[in-house]
Amino acid sequence: MFSTLEGARKFAKNLKSLFDDSGIIFPLNRCQKAAAIAGGFRDWHDLSRSLGGSDRPVDPGAFRRRLIAFLPQPCWIPVLFWLDEGKLETIDGEGLSHNYYRAVAPYVFSSSVIHRSKSALLRPGSGPGQRLRESMVVSLLLGGKGSKILIPQLEPDTLALVVSGDTASLFGVDAEHPRFEKDFASLVAAGIFECEDGILRVVPADKDEVAAHAARGFTDRAQYFAGVGGDEAVEALAVALSATGIEQPTRVAEAVVDKGSETQITPPGPILELLSKLAEDGELVAVSRAWRVFKMIHPESADLLRDSVPAKILSPYLARNRGIDAGRMVGWMSTRSEWGEAAKGRPARSGAF
Repeated sequence: MFSTLEGARKFAKNLKSLFDDSGIIFPLNRCQKAAAIAGGFRDWHDLSRSLGGSDRPVDPGAFRRRLIAFLPQPCWIPVLFWLDEGKLETIDGEGLSHNYYRAVAPYVFSSSVIHRSKSALLRPGSGPGQRLRESMVVSLLLGGKGSKILIPQLEPDTLALVVSGDTASLFGVDAEHPRFEKDFASLVAAGIFECEDGILRVVPADKDEVAAHAARGFTDRAQYFAGVGGDEAVEALAVALSATGIEQPTRVAEAVVDKGSETQITPPGPILELLSKLAEDGELVAVSRAWRVFKMIHPESADLLRDSVPAKILSPYLARNRGIDAGRMVGWMSTRSEWGEAAKGRPARSGAF
């Protein structure tokens, strides 16, 4: 958040550092535009002109929502954790940050899986050199065969993965194979590799399938660690939540998991309090998403939580957030007796919650 031009500059630079350390390719000019859009401006020029001689405070909730709406989905995980925790991460000795494992590694793994199943040149039976071509693509994504471990960076818009270096450092022993030049050329011709000035892009076989595979991975990991409980469950669930754009993912995850419970079976109390706060803040989409996540982790208590939705909408949302008079609400409800069930949105009817 910022209210001055200097603050906006610092925010954009920090955002760029966050993405660099997370392994996400997002240039400074796009970080500046993201800062401007989040601040309620048309672009960086509009921001610079408007804040050049005056301050303009911004609502934190609106700022976060506009920022997430502007950024590509793979950017959501590091950004939401940064806004949630209030600090930038640093990379470790191998050049990897926690956010790389959270946000980029799932796309690297998913891209390798989808290439194996969808790219004709990599599938068994695709002709001479199939094993070499598969190794050239999959091994490259999963660390490479050179003397130095490769760390692919992610283009969040295209889901292409980018590495740099000479042939030996990228492909190791595969580059010594007598068919290497021919099969490298075939991968370029097929659009799997794009190479220019020592930069190699590995284009996804199917962007939508890679994204869907990564999303399932986030959910599966959250479900697995839900049975473990504790910090691991909170972390895995917070990553899954941030991947869907839910703000303050750690706070929501702690409420769903009920951190500290010996049984890991969440009583309704913590999540009910969270839903009330979200409704009071006007975040009904987050209410819906939090309930869906809770249902995934604790299906035995999901109906009880869903039945609380009408009350959350009446009091925290309509009365406190929207400031609607209680008398008007009573009059409206008297003519629409079905509103409560519609608000809960049972799957057979509307699917809203």
